Amino acid sequence: MLSQRWRNSVDNKSIRTSTALIIAVLLFAAFSPAFSAAPEEKEWTFMVFMAADNNLEAATAYDINELEKFGSTEQVNFVAQIDRNGNYSNNSELKWSGARRFYVTKDNEPDKMTSKMIEDLGDVDMADPIALTDFVGWVKENYPARRYALILWNHGTGWKEIQPGAAGGDVGDIGLPAGMQAAINSISYNISYDDTSKTSMNIPTLGETLAKVKSTLGQPIDLLGFDACLMQMVEVAWTAAPHAHYQVGSPDLEPERGWPYDLIAGALTKKPEMEARELADTIVNAYNKSYVGGSQGNTAVVLSAIDSSKSESFKTALNDFCNAARRNIREIDKYENARNAALKYSYGDYVDLGHFLELLIAEKVTAETRSAAAKLLKTIRGDRRTGGYVSKLKSNGDKFAKTSGLSIFFPTRQGFKTYHSRYKVHSLAQDTEWYNFLSELAVPNLAYFKLEDVILEDNNKDGRIAAGEQVSVLLSVRNLGRKPLDSASIKCVTDSTFLDNTEFSLDLNKLPAPGKVELIQGFKFTVSEETPVHSEISLNITLSGEGLPDSTIKSTFYIKEPFASTGYALLVITDHFSPASPVLQQMLQGAGVKFDTWDRVFDGELRPEVLKRYLNGWVLVSSQDSTPEQSLSEEELSALDSFLKSGGRLVLNGQDIGFVLRESDFLRNRCKVRFVQDDVNVHVVSGTNGFAGNQSFQIFGGDGANNQKWPDEIDPLAGAEPIIKYEEGARDKADDREMNGPNHKPGALSRGIKSSGVAGVKLIDGYRLMLFTFGIEAINSNSQRVAFMKEIASFMQPDSASEVRNLAQAASRRVPAGQASERVILERADLLSSVEDRLLNQIREEFSKNPQSRDRVLGEIQSLSTQERRSLSKLEKNVQSLLDFSEEHGTLGQR
Repeated sequence: MLSQRWRNSVDNKSIRTSTALIIAVLLFAAFSPAFSAAPEEKEWTFMVFMAADNNLEAATAYDINELEKFGSTEQVNFVAQIDRNGNYSNNSELKWSGARRFYVTKDNEPDKMTSKMIEDLGDVDMADPIALTDFVGWVKENYPARRYALILWNHGTGWKEIQPGAAGGDVGDIGLPAGMQAAINSISYNISYDDTSKTSMNIPTLGETLAKVKSTLGQPIDLLGFDACLMQMVEVAWTAAPHAHYQVGSPDLEPERGWPYDLIAGALTKKPEMEARELADTIVNAYNKSYVGGSQGNTAVVLSAIDSSKSESFKTALNDFCNAARRNIREIDKYENARNAALKYSYGDYVDLGHFLELLIAEKVTAETRSAAAKLLKTIRGDRRTGGYVSKLKSNGDKFAKTSGLSIFFPTRQGFKTYHSRYKVHSLAQDTEWYNFLSELAVPNLAYFKLEDVILEDNNKDGRIAAGEQVSVLLSVRNLGRKPLDSASIKCVTDSTFLDNTEFSLDLNKLPAPGKVELIQGFKFTVSEETPVHSEISLNITLSGEGLPDSTIKSTFYIKEPFASTGYALLVITDHFSPASPVLQQMLQGAGVKFDTWDRVFDGELRPEVLKRYLNGWVLVSSQDSTPEQSLSEEELSALDSFLKSGGRLVLNGQDIGFVLRESDFLRNRCKVRFVQDDVNVHVVSGTNGFAGNQSFQIFGGDGANNQKWPDEIDPLAGAEPIIKYEEGARDKADDREMNGPNHKPGALSRGIKSSGVAGVKLIDGYRLMLFTFGIEAINSNSQRVAFMKEIASFMQPDSASEVRNLAQAASRRVPAGQASERVILERADLLSSVEDRLLNQIREEFSKNPQSRDRVLGEIQSLSTQERRSLSKLEKNVQSLLDFSEEHGTLGQR
């Protein structure tokens, strides 16, 4: 029995073991790749590489929801890798951070992303080439297809690597959207900007990465898309061409909504057998349709497709044009005129190539250059049936009426000097003649003189040419070429009958050497006494010479009344139609200040000769923002500096004045402050150190100018006394969107003081100066504004006793050893002499009006320290002589 039970037990165990083995084999076969069926190859796999670890992350859910309207099908895969940081998710259903992969499926919930996450990758640097190649490898293995589309979803800046803090110098007239500007301020990037890693992928690296993508797929990418700004450039397309059949992108900025993925997915799932060319056309058409009263609103946009198979034809035509243009470099002015007039995309040097060629052909260049330009233009456009290098183009709005859908880096001479070393590493610069063409334009191999400026000097030098005045013409001439020239001639023609001649000529026997500039004394003319005020007169001036491209410049001026100084103060504004100008005038009137007005738009730049008229008074300069029109020029800063060196009294007022002057010696050495930040985003200020009774002021709303979008914060340096500070803790409901003024730059995203919170200072150092880094015109109560101006006027109009203290302190102050150059010592002596002369005149005037003021002046001198009194010994003798003379001649009453 025992042996039988044992045998039965063994048999049962054998059966169970065999069964377990069979089950294990079946399970292994079911789940092992060796036994599982390979993924089915579909017609298309549409990959979206969403580098949203930045301020675009809220848009990820929106675009995936668009794809989910149709989702993946039996013939089309939609897959996405999304990287987020979770810091910009207030308006997004998604709150997570890190990188995740999704297979996009159809749902009926337009506001909720339901596609299943396939893989959580954790933190990923999306700018690392491995991140992109790993994603494509994963897609190839799990979602194979006959054709592949790869969409790079992110911010974009074309070929340029924008360095932190350098955007201001690079950005063109069109400007950048606030979100993009915020990103630029903290990172150097082209594409795939990653906030967490502080990295991005430049274009050469992108080319290397796309080569690996092509290898991973075993075929070129059928369609490469850039759902990003500014990427449809020749530089980008040439880099990508060996690795992708078609490229879709915009040469301009894209709206934040980006591509209409629902329209794209709908078309692709409806016709999955479409070829790459048809999908490219579909995306271009859908994008334009969505922004013309479609799902994404009404916005002027442009999108194009590039056919990479025509890259070599494009290269040949581009090289032929560059070589022809270089052979005819004497037409350089026409090249530059066409470039300057051509359509630009965000940056002044991102030029529409097709529009440039159109304009150049219209300039009537030589037959060789015109033929080469026409051939290149034809290569870009192709014909209606087959298309050209740009195989599809759609745009809307007047802004893009002349677009060819393709931009190229086409800088000015200075721009080329700035960027040439960085640009030279790009494949387009190495493989084509474009770089050599730009280099020749920058420094042409000939004598190339350019009339850069015309300076008109009227007799009294107030900058206002009046009837009857004689005017001297000075010409700024620069040799931009590589060769010198011994002689040239100047000819000026005018159609005005108000000048003493209609033609003027001048022979030049001394010209600037290559790379140099000279200011040449030209001719003179006299304006007729009968010329009506406001008459417009134009001068067409041409410089010409043997073998020299003609350089022509037009100068237009208007006849004005001579500037008459009738007041004690001068208000300097820019455009009397601006919100600030009438408010400032009302403030001065309310404070009882007699003043004149200088409008920099109507009267021209502020000149030293005008400022000198107010050495016994004071000047208030208002600059309302950092636009070129409002910003003070170097010449104006020099004039103001000279004014202060002569003991002048100056008020500088404006929300962006600290920002504009942040790198200048004038701000540090003359105003004695340090710039802290642009746009403190606080709109309540308070007096400090007794100024304005230490009361608070709101600088938004009310009946003020309401124009303070970017008030600056500064720190006072030694010698400057804080008089106004920002009140960070005050209730501040200001909204930039409700304020007056331009929108040329974004406001701060946060609100707060970074350092001392100072918004205004005053200082006395021989000269008197007040600096307000917000606009005082924005104080929202008229009574407060008038009281504020009275405080300013009181400081700017001191009595003689106060000026005695000012002069004594300035005269006894030692110049620091490191600054004691001969020039500084002489300037200091001139300053003290000027202040002393003015003070004597003031004392004389006060004595004549109020004889008792003599006691106050003498008492002030006698109360000074020994060192200070010694420094004023000359003044004391002069004052005593004045008293003796007055008493002797009976001009002063007896004590």
